[in-house]
Amino acid sequence: MAGSGLAGPASASSSPLIVSGHGITQLHLGASEAVAQKVLERLLGRPTGKIVATPDMKNCGVDAVGSWKALAAYFDHRRLVGLEFGPAHVLAVQTVAGLKLGDPISRAHALYAHRFTTSGTNGGAWFVATATGRIDGFLSFDGAKGPTPATKILTIAVGNVGCPAMSP
Repeated sequence: MAGSGLAGPASASSSPLIVSGHGITQLHLGASEAVAQKVLERLLGRPTGKIVATPDMKNCGVDAVGSWKALAAYFDHRRLVGLEFGPAHVLAVQTVAGLKLGDPISRAHALYAHRFTTSGTNGGAWFVATATGRIDGFLSFDGAKGPTPATKILTIAVGNVGCPAMSP
């Protein structure tokens, strides 16, 4: 539905949330705060952290954040600008290609080939360019050694999730 932020009916609770470069199947970036809250409550239940102003993140393009289990939803000017899943493995979430929280980066390389890249900055991060936009997140590894094929996907994020130093 153009402009509403919704993209079809909500999935069954046992179905994973599918992340693409523009949000999740049921909720796209740019949705109003009210629509985002309604959709996330339908999918995940009551928020574990109500949407609150984040003046310390204003310079990072985020002015409010709320949480639902292991999902943080980021807003700017009352519009959804980012979603970050993890680091807990509470949610059934995966990218369109099938990358899940806790997967080793060897699986990410198999799914995305050369489009999947990593960085040692901010404690270890990963990035992938998709047809719908960039998906990224943090890695769980010892920064002194650098990522190995067994290094795990700690978070999956899309859009603006604030300043890297303020994320997990």
